[in-house]
Amino acid sequence: MLSRYFGSNTHYYLHLLGLFGLAFGIPLNKVVMSISMLFLALNFLLEGNFKDAWQRLKSNVTGWFIFGFLALHLIAFLWTSNLEYGLHDLRVKLPLLVIPLILIARPLKARKDLHLVLLSFMGSTLLVSLVNFAMYQHWIGNHNYDDIRGMSLSSSHVRFAIIVAFCVAICLYFLKYTRVLRFPLFLIIAWFAYYTFFSQVISGASTLAGVFLVFFVYLLWGKRKIIALVLLGGSMVAIASLSVWLFAPVHIDPALFDQLPAYTAEGNPYVHYNRLISPESGEPIYINFCEKELARDWPKRSKIPYYGLDEKEQPVRFTLLRYLASRGLTKDAAGLASLSKKEIETIESGIGSARNYGLWGRLYSIKYQLINEQNPNGNSLLQRVEYWRAGSTIFSKNCLLGVGTGDVQDAFDQHYVESASSLDPENRKRAHNMYLTVALSFGVLGLLLFFFFHGHFLRQAMARKELLAVLFLTVALISFLMEDTLETQTGVTFCALFYALFATRIPQRKEAE
Repeated sequence: MLSRYFGSNTHYYLHLLGLFGLAFGIPLNKVVMSISMLFLALNFLLEGNFKDAWQRLKSNVTGWFIFGFLALHLIAFLWTSNLEYGLHDLRVKLPLLVIPLILIARPLKARKDLHLVLLSFMGSTLLVSLVNFAMYQHWIGNHNYDDIRGMSLSSSHVRFAIIVAFCVAICLYFLKYTRVLRFPLFLIIAWFAYYTFFSQVISGASTLAGVFLVFFVYLLWGKRKIIALVLLGGSMVAIASLSVWLFAPVHIDPALFDQLPAYTAEGNPYVHYNRLISPESGEPIYINFCEKELARDWPKRSKIPYYGLDEKEQPVRFTLLRYLASRGLTKDAAGLASLSKKEIETIESGIGSARNYGLWGRLYSIKYQLINEQNPNGNSLLQRVEYWRAGSTIFSKNCLLGVGTGDVQDAFDQHYVESASSLDPENRKRAHNMYLTVALSFGVLGLLLFFFFHGHFLRQAMARKELLAVLFLTVALISFLMEDTLETQTGVTFCALFYALFATRIPQRKEAE
């Protein structure tokens, strides 16, 4: 329609503008995402070139897989009792219909256009990450945080970590296309890697590691297969070693208690209990413990009362004990005197480990939960384990067709009641695993279709030598392990955009360019 007045490429330029807005909005704001998607749809309808669009859609297998996945949601309404939630789920997944429909019907004409969309996405992510970090460090603003995972202000910390990992993939992809900008790209990669490490999001770190691994294996596979296999094998060994360290139980030697001192340097009696293990030292927290001296000297070092609460609303005395144990110090006046002013501030903030920086701090926190906690409430990993156990039980009873589009949460709620789950009502949530959610919703046939689609997507990407599509798939598949990525607006829009962008072949730039 507008082409009559403004030229033949008007709708294509408006199409690009909508894509820029959508890519920029995914890391930034749901409102920007929604407006951009509506803009794309309106431009598509105004252009009115439905005949050519239909011809492209008919021949695009990837698109039909995506639409088939949505069709499963409609079919599963036949055995769904909670229609209200089912309709809500369909509304959330609407981008999986709208975005692929528009992008497959109106594909990008040139690789430079894809690059502009990628730069818009990366620029927004870079901006948001810098603002998040500056706010967390209190360089700007006055936002209060009770956990480092609250550092992500624009969206969930998990989904933003996944977005950051894909931005690293984009940078690696651009390294193949330019020499002039290699130094800035390396700086951006370094920043995003540091941000991921600092933010302590395990799923983000896992995704980022997967991106680097697949990138180097992809590059080496053609000419250096042996090196690629060694890299792949070494990575598997490293992952296995980390898993063993993380999940291995810690055993305490009873003979340890025969050798412990009975009195402090001041002559006060020690208490020794074989309870609660420090993952940093591998020893019980309640050994060499003299509360009389700690209660006396703590007020000299801190304004928080000894029986008060730290900034995370935890008993500060226990945070102190946990911190002293992580450093291998005695829990008495001498141990307390060994702490610096900065360490006292760390304890006041609610951090109970001397190894609290970045990803290692998160790993030690998880290990502490695994070897000590019996109650999963408030512990993200233990809660996820409960969700996965519940989901597996539900699936075993509904493996053929699943429970339907809208009944997943209802099935979880019923299981939690029947099994007398120890989870508090506010923590009784869904699977937090996309593969399990698909299996619960549509049964084993739906799960097979889900795997078959991604296998087709990978084969297509490899056949076209589309490195970035392979890296995107890596990000998506790893994210599905720890999150219901396709159950949220940000996650489903992110996946829909890049599934659709790579569903059609975009002409490659010549090496000379």
